Amino acid sequence: MLNFFRNFTKSRYGTIAVFVFLGLIAIAFAAGDVTGLRSNGTTGGTGVLANVGSTKVTDRELRDRIDRFLRNAQREGQNVTMEQFLAQGGLELALDEMINSAALIEFAQGSGMQVSKKLIDGDIASNPSFAGIDGKFSQKGFEDLLAQNRITPATYRESLTNDRYGTWLINRATLGGQLPNGVVLPYASLLLERRTGVVGFVQSVAMDPGPDPDDQALTAYYASNRSRYMVPQRRIVRFASVKPDALRTTTAATEAEIADAYKKAGARYAATEKRTLEIVTALDRATATNIANQAKGGALDTAARAAGLEVRKVDAVEKAALAKQVSSAFAEAAFAAQQGVLAGPSQLGGTWYVYRVDKIEKIAAKSLDQARTELAEEIGQRKLAQALGDLRQAIDDGVGDGKTFDEAVRDAKLTAESTPALTADGTNPDDANYKPDPMMVALMRSGFAFEQAGDEPQVIQTAADGSFALVSLEKIVAAAPRPLASIRDRVKADYLMDKALQKARAAASSMIAKLDKGVPMAQALAEAGVTKGAAPKPFDFKRAELQGKEPFIQMAFNMPAKKARLVEAPDRAGYYVVYVDQIEEHSAANDPIAVAQVRGALSQRTGQEYAAQFISAVRKQVKVTRNEAAIARFRADLARQGTAR
Repeated sequence: MLNFFRNFTKSRYGTIAVFVFLGLIAIAFAAGDVTGLRSNGTTGGTGVLANVGSTKVTDRELRDRIDRFLRNAQREGQNVTMEQFLAQGGLELALDEMINSAALIEFAQGSGMQVSKKLIDGDIASNPSFAGIDGKFSQKGFEDLLAQNRITPATYRESLTNDRYGTWLINRATLGGQLPNGVVLPYASLLLERRTGVVGFVQSVAMDPGPDPDDQALTAYYASNRSRYMVPQRRIVRFASVKPDALRTTTAATEAEIADAYKKAGARYAATEKRTLEIVTALDRATATNIANQAKGGALDTAARAAGLEVRKVDAVEKAALAKQVSSAFAEAAFAAQQGVLAGPSQLGGTWYVYRVDKIEKIAAKSLDQARTELAEEIGQRKLAQALGDLRQAIDDGVGDGKTFDEAVRDAKLTAESTPALTADGTNPDDANYKPDPMMVALMRSGFAFEQAGDEPQVIQTAADGSFALVSLEKIVAAAPRPLASIRDRVKADYLMDKALQKARAAASSMIAKLDKGVPMAQALAEAGVTKGAAPKPFDFKRAELQGKEPFIQMAFNMPAKKARLVEAPDRAGYYVVYVDQIEEHSAANDPIAVAQVRGALSQRTGQEYAAQFISAVRKQVKVTRNEAAIARFRADLARQGTAR
């Protein structure tokens, strides 16, 4: 659930920026409070959780950061509950990163560092999210996008400024030197370590799970495993879609429009000629003459290569286009030449040419009737695009003027529809066969950006052909476990599987002492009553070969020789029992490739360690003090709100 968050904090920039606005990510995160974390009267929202120099880190600020994180996780299809967030250390990570950011800013400003207004102006102007139709920065687009997400320009600019401080300091702090061989060699040698042993598998399905659970036992099991049966938050979205096909009949080209377009087409439909040529250019007459003499008895490209030059081939080009590609003088000469006859050497301007016209294509003029279909399609497409744009702008303006969803739909003469209760990625947990189309995915992505039902509707694009839809949030269906009655058979199967898994663990555990005393794996399995399943499997790997290997093989490289350990198989399938027979150590002193690879990997880790140590020193310099009592109260408040939801 929180893996991408944890991984980001390990990067150079993640160390300082997880909960600081990062460009437009801040805007995306601030799209709406779908987690229920905003103040609801249970807390004042002004408690100080930590003092970082003269900066105070408050519970309101931390609540806002957590809110953004959970919303983003939901948009990515991760059903992260508050309970899971707290259990996996999310609160400590969030608070620690806020303290780190505040400490770096305090240190930077105290050291005389300044971020100029001009630099921040450049960051904003270069952000493509604020670009207008012409591709340039749009002040209105900037202000509108911030306003839609309830972020003031001053707050956004401050966030970019703070991020600059952290980036500058961490970049300087992570400039490390070359690691010496004495540091790298032990790690490189470790990759050459070889281990042999054997693995046995105690399967859950081979165990007798015992009798079926009665109602009381099943209810208790369901209650203690509610998270296993959770249905993620779903939303019902109202929408009214507009597709190009609905407007085609009203945007078809008229006869008058076609005739006018034909008249304005000028030379577009006049008779023309296209030629395909081979051209060689030379700087002097002697070279050009030599190529021409050689080409008279063979291919022009062969003669050109013999002189160290190349043939340029031009396919189906008109005279005007050839004049732009080469020169006007050459175009006149080329279109006067005969097909298949070698021409040149000819000096045109300061260049000598040898060329041949390989093909002449005469294109007859097109009458109005002949051009009618092409022109009608072009005019229709242009009018359709204009109609779509005008209708979308009219709906958008109406919403901006305060129209409700129903009023906007009525005035635009559209038809309102509602989606089923779907997740953020457009799936239906109640219907495994439901397959959302691309439009539905776009609708749900927008639906999960609303803060609550009744918020101002939004106009979104639903397809590349110009299709769009007016979208409004109708209902939020909170994440909740499925009722026991609806999944009774599934819960019963899980109960029995867990009982079988417990017995598999007991059988596997009973083998450990025997294997440590030298009892063969096959015998230990038999004495534990494991008579079903695959035979013991030997293994022989180097540590460098662990990438992508099963967890039980990886565990074999974290245990001593002549010892056994067990590890649970995925999906409650049982337990692997691993016995390491022999460990062979090898030196990488004579393997420069291995040493170089490890040095590169360690250098990246070293940069992260430098950054962490630098931040630790900065925190001591600016004097960080945590209010543990306030943090505990804040945690309890989050836990209560998470339970209430």
